[in-house]
Order: sequence, then C-alpha cells, then structure tokens
Amino acid sequence: MLVTTCLMSLVIVLCWHQNVLLALGFVFIFGTIEALFFSTSLIKLQQGAWVPVALALILLTFMYVWHYGTLKKYEYDVHNKVSINWLLGLGPSIGIVRVRGVGLIHTELVSGIPVIFSHFVTNLPAFHAVLVFLCIKHVPVPHVRPDEQFLVRSIGPREFINY
Repeated sequence: MLVTTCLMSLVIVLCWHQNVLLALGFVFIFGTIEALFFSTSLIKLQQGAWVPVALALILLTFMYVWHYGTLKKYEYDVHNKVSINWLLGLGPSIGIVRVRGVGLIHTELVSGIPVIFSHFVTNLPAFHAVLVFLCIKHVPVPHVRPDEQFLVRSIGPREFINY
C-alpha cells in the first residue's frame, strides 16, 4: 500500500501537474495510515499477523518476476527483430502458403517483425493473406488527437492479397 501511495504522489505531480506540497500532503496522510497498519501487523506478528506480511512478500515476488520476464522478453524482441527482406526471401525456399483471411499477431514492438513470427513461419509454413501486427502502447499524455490515435502502415508488398 505504501508503494501505491508513493506512486500516486508521482501521478499527482507529473501527470496532473499539481503542486508538490499537495503530493507531500497526500503521502503524509495516507502514509501515516499505512504505517500504522503495518506497525500493528509487526506488533501482532506472533499472533497471526504474519499472514498478510507473508502474502505481501509472495505477491511482491510474483510481480517482480513477471516484470523481469516481461522486460527481458521485450529486450530480446528489440534486439532480434526480423527484417521484411529475410521473410520475403524465405517464402520460395520453404514453400510458404498464403491462406485467405486476416491473421492478428500481438507484439510489443512499435516497428519491425517480432522474432516469434519467424519461428511460426519456419515451423508452420502457412500464414494469412493479411497479417496485422498489433501493438498497443500507453502514452503519458492526457489527450491524443484523433488522427494520431491509430498509426497504420504497410510493411510488405500487397501482391499476396488475393481476395
């Protein structure tokens, strides 16, 4: 809870552009309540208050491992992007078949083809006529102009679309 209060104070200052004193007041009020709760748990540790502390440590461990794995996966994807030329050149050599329909591939990469797609193509050499690489990103601004909300671009030739 204390971490959430500290992060909320950052939101107050950085995102809402409020006074730093307001954020400090927020941290003082809610931090006092949370410190009292935590101190009572420490006093009653022998009588069973170790359960919420242990649960918090277990959840903290899970969240840290999840964050670490997600960060490593993103770094791997950024450093091992597949070029469109390699993918198009690979088609005739392994007999890639294009099937009708739209394939949706979620990725964290803003540009480029994720390496997992190259594994998909080499193990199952067939994919849809239209492939959509979907990347959803959070931007730290309160409003985005409607013409900038969706960025769509083509990364390959349109000759494979045979509708």
